[in-house]
Amino acid sequence: MRGPKAVLHGRLIDGTGAQPIDDSAVLVRDGRIEAVGEVGEIAVPDDAEVIDASGRTVMPGLIEGHAHVGGDPAGQQVLRLSLQRGITTVCSVSANVKGIALRDGIEARYVRGCARLVAGCIVTPTFGHVRFRTADGPWEVRKAVREMVQAGADFIKTAASGGFWGKDEDCSVRNYTFEELEALVDEAHAWRRPVVVHAHTQPGIDNSIRAGVDQIHHGAFIDEAGVRGILGRDLWFMPTLRVTSDRNIAAWPDRPWMAAEMKQAQPIHRAGTRLAHELGVKIAFGTDYPGSKAWAVGDASMWELQELTWAGLSPMEALVAATKTTAEAYRLADLGTLEPGKKADLLVVSGDPLADVAVLMDQANVNLVMKDGVVESADETYACHYVIREPQPADRPQYNPLHD
Repeated sequence: MRGPKAVLHGRLIDGTGAQPIDDSAVLVRDGRIEAVGEVGEIAVPDDAEVIDASGRTVMPGLIEGHAHVGGDPAGQQVLRLSLQRGITTVCSVSANVKGIALRDGIEARYVRGCARLVAGCIVTPTFGHVRFRTADGPWEVRKAVREMVQAGADFIKTAASGGFWGKDEDCSVRNYTFEELEALVDEAHAWRRPVVVHAHTQPGIDNSIRAGVDQIHHGAFIDEAGVRGILGRDLWFMPTLRVTSDRNIAAWPDRPWMAAEMKQAQPIHRAGTRLAHELGVKIAFGTDYPGSKAWAVGDASMWELQELTWAGLSPMEALVAATKTTAEAYRLADLGTLEPGKKADLLVVSGDPLADVAVLMDQANVNLVMKDGVVESADETYACHYVIREPQPADRPQYNPLHD
């Protein structure tokens, strides 16, 4: 990781919801945050590489909680583009087995320049909304969960309702029954894996709540009973408002059935999210990207921040949702905030996201991206901190021509 780094003089948003520190110091060593505070309070080592963030905002890298990224070259490119936009961690609900291999390659730094990948594996019923490992009936569902855990899944993704995409379905179509969901959740939790469920409508939302899933995603047609049920069980709600936004609806002129149902859901989706916020539901951050639209990579996450503020969250609350809360939802204990001991995932940004999260919509405002203490993307101002060549490990065997 080379020597220590000190990010100095920026206005620090640490991701916890605390008041910003106007003249901050963040000391990074061996890929983790060693100290955070005001300049003058933190001792900066003489050998530290100083990154001057004067006039800029320092904040945690964003965590995208609902993406579709697999292990193919396209998925790798999505992770590169995401990282450059300031998304340092991507939780893919359809990484599946090939994505697990990509996750491990990124963690080992065999693949550089990509956002960290948290790999989910899909278990759903025959003809379900999302598909990978098909399983019907409680015991087959348990077997499928065990197979995905054995393959290395970080979490299990399933579906309790239909969705917008297929011409042969709609959001009100039930997917898994309560009995199947209960078996899936029990088995996943036995293996200490969280469960993420796609659920737009009743009875899928209530079935998921009763079954004890960890996160409910989408809820485009969520009702008050669903919101209060999520609150009562202390679950996470990830509304993915970008899905039913005008911008996304307009992007699919060739799928009129999808646009029609999205337009119907649009006001219900926002009213449900607003109610969830007012009641104190834990709102996490995800956008359901990339799909096949180039703008959805990176841009979608920034658009979701804007949508959350329009649904009643303050800019600070939206940023906390996209960092601390989503890390907690996925049990990523060493991510999400800029605190001592956490992994050093941080951004240096032009403008003030607390005044308007829309500043993050412009990639030019994301000046520097650090992941695991390494500067992975930088504009011209910070180009001197970006190192193209990887340092060789000290214990690497040396080439000896006499033994070749």
